[in-house]
Amino acid sequence: MVTLKGNNFYPFDFVNDINNANDTFCMWGPLGKTPAKVVSSTEARCNSPPNTFTPPLTEVQLQLTLNNQNVTEGMEFIFFNPPGITEATPLRGPTYGGTEVHIYGNKFNHARDPVCIFGGITVDAKFVTPSHMICTSPPFHKAGETTMTVKYRKDRFHAGVMIYLYFEPPVVDSIEPACGPLKGFT
Repeated sequence: MVTLKGNNFYPFDFVNDINNANDTFCMWGPLGKTPAKVVSSTEARCNSPPNTFTPPLTEVQLQLTLNNQNVTEGMEFIFFNPPGITEATPLRGPTYGGTEVHIYGNKFNHARDPVCIFGGITVDAKFVTPSHMICTSPPFHKAGETTMTVKYRKDRFHAGVMIYLYFEPPVVDSIEPACGPLKGFT
């Protein structure tokens, strides 16, 4: 959902019998139009259409119309292709963090500053190839499942969610026997 902010989005509020809902659209340049909902005189919302051009358009001018004819000045809307996760391993590690998680997927782009997010904690991703990145799990406050995802630092959308399991690290208090012969097999 895209939110447009401005003013005079509801110019008919002084006339009770005008309902322009069927004439209110977001115009997406060559991609066409989608229905818009005016929320208030300063806010409207609409969904972006699928970008079916080959190759895909990267940016379009987004405009609002309240009468299906006259449009506002265009604002730039940028389409992007978020990364996708197909596999991650291991999907578990101790609560003190430090586990290198290998993430496999597609469209990883090192120039776009990829990051991993473990339960709301953002860490840098190490780019290996366009289909492989490595993230080191951060310390986490408790054992249990949390979400893990990949996104570009400045983007709002992520690659999908995987479940990462934090566990309390094992503690060894003693060993028995504490020694054995050089040939092994103790």
